[in-house]
Order: sequence, then C-alpha cells, then structure tokens
Amino acid sequence: MAYLKIIQVADERERRDMVLFPWTVYRGDKNWVPPLRKERDKMLDPKRNGFFQRSDVVLFLARRGEQTVGTIAAFVDRRFNETLGKKVGFFGFFEVLQDYEAAEGLLSSAREWLRARGMTEFRGPINFHRDRERGILVEGADCPPPMLCAHSPPYYHEFVTRFGLTKQSDDFCRRLLVSSVVGPHGELPDRLARLEKVAQRRSHFAIRQARKEDWDAELQRVRELYDATIGQLPDHIPWTDEEINAFAEELKPIVDPSFALFGEVDGKTVGCVLAFPDMNQVLIHLDGRLDVAHKLLAWWYMKRINILSFKVGGVLDEYQGRGIEALMLLALAKAAVPRGYRWVDMSLQAEDNDKLTTLVTHFNAETYKRYRIYTMPA
Repeated sequence: MAYLKIIQVADERERRDMVLFPWTVYRGDKNWVPPLRKERDKMLDPKRNGFFQRSDVVLFLARRGEQTVGTIAAFVDRRFNETLGKKVGFFGFFEVLQDYEAAEGLLSSAREWLRARGMTEFRGPINFHRDRERGILVEGADCPPPMLCAHSPPYYHEFVTRFGLTKQSDDFCRRLLVSSVVGPHGELPDRLARLEKVAQRRSHFAIRQARKEDWDAELQRVRELYDATIGQLPDHIPWTDEEINAFAEELKPIVDPSFALFGEVDGKTVGCVLAFPDMNQVLIHLDGRLDVAHKLLAWWYMKRINILSFKVGGVLDEYQGRGIEALMLLALAKAAVPRGYRWVDMSLQAEDNDKLTTLVTHFNAETYKRYRIYTMPA
C-alpha cells in the first residue's frame, strides 16, 4: 500500500478532487444521492461561499501516491462561538475509503489545526451549515435520504468512535404514511378527527397559504418564527440575512403555497409549516449533472415525486399546548392527498426537541433514520 500523506487543498484542481471524491466512496451504493457538482464546488470555493469570510476554514485531502483516499474540512464558525461563548471547532465533508489510517490522519489533522486556533472542543460532522447534511448515518441506511440530509457507509461510525469521538447529539428522520392520516376524500380517522375538534375549540385559529407576491415579508415571518421556536434548543444561533436568503433562493423554485402554511390567531402570525417536494427523488438519477439531457431527466422525475419533505415548522411558545401544531400538520397532510404524495417526511428532528417528539407520536410517525454528531476534546 502506498505511503499516506495529508495535504491542504491549495488550488482548483485539488478542490475539484475533493468535490468528486464521494463518487469513489459511494460507487455502487444505490441509496446515495449525488449532490449537484456545481453546487458542491461553489460550497467549497472561498471566493464564492460567504461562509469562508465569516469563518476560518481549511480543506484537507488524504492521498496514497496520486490517489485521493479521503477528505475533510475543519472550520471555526466565529459567529457560533461568539454568540454562545464557546470554543468549538467543527469538521465536515468527511469522506474516506475503508482505510482507517487515512481516516485517522484526516481527523488528527483537522483536530490539530483547530487546537492551534484555541479551540477546546472537536465536533462534527457538519457540512458548514447546521441545518443540512449533518451527522453520520447510524440507523436507516436501507433507503435514500430525504433532501438536505446525508448518507454514509456503516464503517464511518466505527472509524470516528475508534478515533475517540463520542456521541454529542442525535437527529431523526421521521415519516407519516399519508393514507394513515387522511382518507382519499380528506376524511380523518376517528382519533385524529377528535384531536382536530379539540384543537379547534381551544384556539380561534386560521390557516392560510403563503403569498408568493409578498415573498420578502413572508420570508421574514418564517425567520422570526424559526428563531423564536427552534431558538429554545441548545446551540441554536439566529439565521443571518445571508443564510435565510440563500436558503430561500435555493428552495423558491419548488415552493408550493399549498405546503407553505401560516397559522394566525386574531390576525397575528403564530406558527408556520414549510414542506417541499423531496428533490432527492430527482437528484438520485442525475449523477450530479444538469446539462440539457439531465434537465430533461429531472423534469421527468419531478412528475413522479411521492414524498413531501417537511423542513421548517413551529408555533410561538405562548400559543403552544392548544393543538395548533396538530392542526397545521393535519392541514399539510390533507393538502398532500390530491397531489398524490404517499409520504410526509419530517427531517431533521433534534433528539432533544421534546415538544415535536410528543406531537409526532399522535400521528404514529415512524422513525426511519438516525444521524449522530460526535464530540471530543480538541
């Protein structure tokens, strides 16, 4: 076996190696969803991704001879640490062949780089942004991930724990079979019909669809609700203007007002749910490309999406406990029926989000994937 070396990514060719390396790791894995190559290249480009301006970032490659055998990013999210008063150094974009020496070399290089910058905790994997592609898949590798979620080989968990990393937190993907919640004509099972009636009596509540003509104001409402609800969880920091705008621009082409719902009490917006067609059902067929032929292929598969992915939702704290969350989830399920959606995916859900966990138990949601974030002293 050729000698192992760990190098810092220093030019476009090496960055391109990092972008394309997952195609080597996941060759033959029918459940891996290739990212769009141009998007991944932009994400790892210091000149085109604003994250590099507000964070300290380094990219590493592991090589044996001329062959790349692994990748990792190490980064200090300055805003995260300043807001929470911590010294956490993160790693992400961790991909490696079944070669523990390479994994150890990458993790050691990332950890040492972070320690040299004063970090006291080593945590990951997170691909820069906390709301997408975070964690190593530890349960549920038997099906493709939903949009904005990761996939990983089973040996990744073995490698990081062997290195000394331990569980920091888990996140779940859960799903509802639409037909178990709503009948073909919108009727509810007796149990959920009673839940709906009780919730309606408790709250003078109205649900409306998003108004795309009022896009900027609606986006601000989502931001305020997200930060007010998810902000109660540990390690949450508010979205920046750049983050919310990037999230919105990425998803705007697939927003359907039927699945972007706002809840109001006496005219005040108190909650929202946002769900999107699961674009991973399209991306899994495109091999990361969007040339003319693959755009036609994307159009064909877009017509066949049968999973609705619920990504953002919450109700203001003072309005919780009235059943408003249940009413909004029921409205989402009812809207899914005429569009032919079979499943509603809910991802990612933090293990410590007790209120959401309680809600989904009313709907007999199935937990079908578990992701883990790991930690150790830097």
